[in-house]
Amino acid sequence: MRRTISRFAHSSLSNAYVKPRPAPVNIKVNANANVSKPGSWDNPTGEVQPGQHVISVCKQYDISYPHQVRSVSVGLKSNPYRLSVAISPKHSFSVNSMQYFDKFEHPFAKTVLDRYIEKKKEPLWMSCIAYGASPFPSRKASKKVAHALRDALAAAGYDRFGRRVLADGESSATLDLHGTLRVTSHNPCAVCNAKFVDLLEHAKRIISFAETSLRRGKNGHHLQSSPHSYSARQDQRREPNNQQRQQYGINTIIKDGSRTVPKAP
Repeated sequence: MRRTISRFAHSSLSNAYVKPRPAPVNIKVNANANVSKPGSWDNPTGEVQPGQHVISVCKQYDISYPHQVRSVSVGLKSNPYRLSVAISPKHSFSVNSMQYFDKFEHPFAKTVLDRYIEKKKEPLWMSCIAYGASPFPSRKASKKVAHALRDALAAAGYDRFGRRVLADGESSATLDLHGTLRVTSHNPCAVCNAKFVDLLEHAKRIISFAETSLRRGKNGHHLQSSPHSYSARQDQRREPNNQQRQQYGINTIIKDGSRTVPKAP
């Protein structure tokens, strides 16, 4: 008996190594939720084409794809933590979940979709990601940023899911914050070493910006707010160069509001 046990004890399973398969998270979707190139959930190229079972859930529960969450500039004067913000007024899948949503139905697809359907009870889908360092500081930084954002929501009068919290006798036209908010830190080590008070100030600025974009009234529609530019370069107009002036006969440029109007010679 002892000889049999010792024979099984020298098994080589402890030294076995299984190469992990890369998870496809890239997605190419047009307006009709179709993809230019086919793919599958075990395709090493990483291209995912949503199946009809995913498209039907998106239409029924009004869930969008990750590419509809756009980066915005929240106006952080100093950003030592290299925080970037992406916002969408609609609920959106996370990038990591897209590997389960290919047209070749993944075994876990139904489970992941059921989680998103259950999550529809939460008006604000907020997530924090940190990368650029080893796994431990990245995880710690993401949790620290999430903690700061939750405290910033509480300071602004919302719970952790974006619902408006009113005191006794208080009224507000805002019902909740509805949509997707993603905050990414590209410097996890700085976040780990930061004072929480300083990080909280950045989180309050992010929540203040998100509040103007994601506020939803009691009628279920987003409140009208001033549009925000997704890129600072969108408002920059290039002046015509000398070659264009000679080609179109432009001698003088008169700026009429946001348009550039050429004046005939």
